[in-house]
Amino acid sequence: MTLKEKAGFALVNLGNIPVMTLLNTYLLIFYTDVVGISPATVATLFLVSRLMDGLTDPIMGFLIDRFPKTKFGKYRPILILGTIICCINYLLVWFAPLLIPQAKVLVIAVSYLLLGVTFDMMDIPLNSLIPVLAKEDNQRNILSSIKGVSYTVGPTLLNIIAPLTIAGFASKLQGYIVLITGTVITVLFFTIVGAMSVKEKSDFDSAKDGEKQEGKTKYSFSDMVKIIKIPSVFTLFLSMLLVTAANNIFSGSILYYVTYILGDERVFSLASLIGMLGAVIAGSLVPKLAKIYGKQKVYTIALLMNGLILLAVIVLNHNLLMFYLMYLVVQFGLGLINTIQYSISAENVDLIHQELGIQTAGLIASLNSLIMKFAMAVGGAVPGFILSIFGYVANQSQTARSNLGIVIATFMIPFVLYVLTAIVFAAVMRKAKKKTLLVKKEILTN
Repeated sequence: MTLKEKAGFALVNLGNIPVMTLLNTYLLIFYTDVVGISPATVATLFLVSRLMDGLTDPIMGFLIDRFPKTKFGKYRPILILGTIICCINYLLVWFAPLLIPQAKVLVIAVSYLLLGVTFDMMDIPLNSLIPVLAKEDNQRNILSSIKGVSYTVGPTLLNIIAPLTIAGFASKLQGYIVLITGTVITVLFFTIVGAMSVKEKSDFDSAKDGEKQEGKTKYSFSDMVKIIKIPSVFTLFLSMLLVTAANNIFSGSILYYVTYILGDERVFSLASLIGMLGAVIAGSLVPKLAKIYGKQKVYTIALLMNGLILLAVIVLNHNLLMFYLMYLVVQFGLGLINTIQYSISAENVDLIHQELGIQTAGLIASLNSLIMKFAMAVGGAVPGFILSIFGYVANQSQTARSNLGIVIATFMIPFVLYVLTAIVFAAVMRKAKKKTLLVKKEILTN
């Protein structure tokens, strides 16, 4: 791949990041502290909406895999159109309840539900690109590394800018207006420019046997069941579910922790800057570490490392130095985890093609999206429910009980999920490793 294509792939991934990063970290506290909705109500809306829109993901992937190939490729046109539609709805998610205050709960429910569908239109084609941009394993590792670094560094940069932007205006609302508007402009620019800079090269329907291979993209729902039963596919889906839930619970609670326990939300900006260093180092090390130790081992160690550092914050009490160290380690771990997940997912596309004879880049991306939606439903709801149970009151000094709830949501629950994921992943993937290596060897020799 050329440098231009790699830069374009980085841009299009960076363009995807702000949408969910701001939702996961800032939307709950925006709805509770600015719009004035109780955390339990917001948690319920998040849970129901995400569960409902998650059901549409396999259908969307099913349709995207059947989208005709154009001179611009199969996935890039949908990516650009989907981004434009998603950005329009994204503005409604944030500001419609302020424009229609008498029906703000209804407006949030509708716009948030629609966001799940419109985000699929930009997220699924993006996550389908690695298998069709590169076929050789080393190139895919490079793309996965670019994606992993982007998905760790991008949120970090945003989390540096966002608290300062919000705090830099007379009211939080003004800060959010500037932040969200600037985000939408950035998303549109990065995605369109990035998508126009890459080229789809490999989609399993070569000129030599085009008709035969093209027919194999027409998989059925019974084939989907067979796909999910493949051990490495199922295990990665389960791991992504648990990890994403942990990440979203952590992200949804962290602002409450720095605001009400550490006492200054701007602390999050410096922590994010420190964390970015860990993310960059991790993403750049993945290809080398994976080659030396294997992806499964690195993935498992990263999960355990993240879990243990979260536990250490609780055990060693709450202070700024420990918080900064924790955030550095967590971001380093996520840099490893995110990168390896995308690489293994691309391998699973090959494995499915080899075992079942069908091309499923769009389906796998949509199922990944489905997993993410369920995880985001849980991750977005859990902090809200816990805050309500422990007596959180917006914009007030919190009691010892409510502070305990913040600590449980921010650290204890993600700790359990990280460790559980490491145990399950290590146990199952060891058995699937030999089969994956055989498939990769056969692909490279063809």
